[in-house]
Amino acid sequence: MKFSADLDETDLALVTALQSTPRASWALVGRALGISPVTAARRWERLRKAGLAWVTAYGGDFVARHHVVAFVEVDCVPSRLSSVVAGLVEQPHVASVEHTSGRQDLLLTVLVSDLVALSRLLTEVIGRLDGVLATRSQIVTELLTEGSRWDLRALDLNQRQVMRDGRDDLAVQSSDPTPAAEDIPLMLALGRDGRLGYQELAQLTGMSESTARRRTTRLLRTGVLLPRCEIAHSRSNYPVFVTYRVNVPSAALARVGSGLSGVTSVRMCASISSAHNLVVNGWVRSVPDSRRLEEYLVERFPEITVTDRSLTLANFKRMGWVLDDEGRAVRPVPIDLWRAPAMV
Repeated sequence: MKFSADLDETDLALVTALQSTPRASWALVGRALGISPVTAARRWERLRKAGLAWVTAYGGDFVARHHVVAFVEVDCVPSRLSSVVAGLVEQPHVASVEHTSGRQDLLLTVLVSDLVALSRLLTEVIGRLDGVLATRSQIVTELLTEGSRWDLRALDLNQRQVMRDGRDDLAVQSSDPTPAAEDIPLMLALGRDGRLGYQELAQLTGMSESTARRRTTRLLRTGVLLPRCEIAHSRSNYPVFVTYRVNVPSAALARVGSGLSGVTSVRMCASISSAHNLVVNGWVRSVPDSRRLEEYLVERFPEITVTDRSLTLANFKRMGWVLDDEGRAVRPVPIDLWRAPAMV
């Protein structure tokens, strides 16, 4: 494993600042880090061009509430795994692709419009890839926390406060925020680059700049769109992904799930419809730390029973971005749950 081979402490702080506020101005980032806005922008451009860090965006809580989020386990012929992956990463409904230890070969995160679309994706797209032997799906019933709320913890308290005080995208109340049809081109464009400016968004979508600004601001403030700053995990201090499948008594699920979501090493936690009712993903520093995290979770939450665990061997795609063998961003394939599943 390589740890921060191409990132120094200022780079890690820069990424953390953008994880807290992905569309922050360089003036705000520079003020928090004690560097000039020009230096902050120059450092980011170097990281972005090298694929070491990037900003994406995707649908918020409305997806699980009105559409379908699922984790799909895929069994493959070992010699065909690479070609299966090559087909999967091109699918706009397949947000993430991981090669894992354990009973499945690949673990996918998929976003589709409805259950019928999930059936079609499994049978007519994934199931037809040469080398796929079987699939198993687990439907998310509630997403308790996810990667846009996690960061590298490379800012001190004062730096975090500067970032919080400078935010101009504070959430607004909305009973059930969902995107309008006119918002979808903006969401897809920001999936390719979550820091696109309003003039660029206007050019890409055919909107006026003022309309692009107004619509994007509403999407961000209502949580319809979640921007997320990512890092090549092999270059971070948390290069190991571990996923636990957990059972919790139904009466304790909401309380335990909320508590698990607050653990700093936990990056994603979701209740699911499956033989186990909770899935928990963590990013840790080493393989032994995956065991230590499990011990900590079981001790802190005695109601849980860990039924299975797996480690990610390789991450080929993460939330709409194709990655190379070292987890560096190669190119976007934005998540598009509104498109009907079909072979690409």
